[in-house]
Amino acid sequence: DNINYLRTVFEFAEQQKSYISSDTIVAYTVQGEALTKSMYVNEVKEAEASAKAGNYTSVEDLEQEAENW
Repeated sequence: DNINYLRTVFEFAEQQKSYISSDTIVAYTVQGEALTKSMYVNEVKEAEASAKAGNYTSVEDLEQEAENW
């Protein structure tokens, strides 16, 4: 069933993590700058901390702002 399939995919992905070194390029910024695995993990942790600190814009705020365009 779907749950077992997803579990298998997740387990496979977890096993693959160890094969990617910290200096392997895994993503690119919007500006096209390459991000290594360690840089990407760092960016995600910083974004998560920023969001937890309340530094984000809600959908409601965006909708209100868009009305003034």
